[in-house]
Amino acid sequence: MSVQFFLGSNSGDGFYSLYDSFACAPGDRLYLIKAGPGCGKSTFMKKLASKAEEQGFTVEYILCSGDPESLDGIYIPALHLGFADATAPHILEPRLFAVDSCYVNLGQFCEDIESEKIREYTAKYRRMYKAAYGFLSAAKTIKKVQIPELISDNDIVLAESRAESALLREFGKKRGSAHAGSITKRFIRGISCMGEICLSGTVNMLCKRIYLVDDRLGLANAYLKRIARGVAERGENAIVCPSPLCPDELDAVLLPNHALGFVSASVMQVNDPWRHVRLDALVAPDIVRAHRSELKAREKQYRSLLDCGIGYLKQAKKYHDLLEGEYKPHVDFTALTEFTEREMTKLIT
Repeated sequence: MSVQFFLGSNSGDGFYSLYDSFACAPGDRLYLIKAGPGCGKSTFMKKLASKAEEQGFTVEYILCSGDPESLDGIYIPALHLGFADATAPHILEPRLFAVDSCYVNLGQFCEDIESEKIREYTAKYRRMYKAAYGFLSAAKTIKKVQIPELISDNDIVLAESRAESALLREFGKKRGSAHAGSITKRFIRGISCMGEICLSGTVNMLCKRIYLVDDRLGLANAYLKRIARGVAERGENAIVCPSPLCPDELDAVLLPNHALGFVSASVMQVNDPWRHVRLDALVAPDIVRAHRSELKAREKQYRSLLDCGIGYLKQAKKYHDLLEGEYKPHVDFTALTEFTEREMTKLIT
């Protein structure tokens, strides 16, 4: 069963990375791939992943936050093997070189180049990202605005109480765990050149029972954080999914061992959830009506700013494609393919 996640996000605070915790379980070995644009990093990983799947191994695919059609990493748990694009913006270096991590230099297949076009496209690519992050920062600010007198402290307490009830229903009382669970952080959403991407297929593959949590008024985060604390206290294994725009907030908590997920309704639509957690009903209808125009105005501003940020990410992708086009004629793809075949034979067995 192969799944997809993001390890990086284009957030309201710039690029946000979870790569430091990738492929770091006991016995894991992480290969850090270094090379320039168009030099075959994503293709190299796709071929390794395909070979692993052909041999029956589960593969975790890490999609590029800028371009989800490209790969930034793969992980093969049964073989304790991870591969990651270790170049900017997610620069990685070995934890313990030659012990648990090492380099893969795909840049060796690219000859030296003198190109003004590369300088031009690189500069424009960076400017587009700077503009995108400006708009995403503004979108985050709007998203974080608390409309006065809409949500009370008691509403938050009630949301957390609903979460505690779910924990009791699913896992029983907290008695202290004989073992510590494993909490893994992954993004199931991304803000990219393709717009907002939700990896709903991954959620549906891992979770046959989904608690869908209302979030129109902004109460899902309190609920999900209480769920995350509760499963950690009970020693459960969980995948905790931060929001890509606001990584201090949560999109979901997934428990594959139980085929169970708790997911914000602002993240994905679930036609037939196991349970619908109606947090919006905690706020009195007359209070919601009184603030309806403010809610609509805030949502409109947020969407406008987010769309502007995505527009600049699309422009950045255009210049990145032009960059790749400048590099590809200088790459020895025959030698790269031969190298890839040798690595597949050596590592995927």
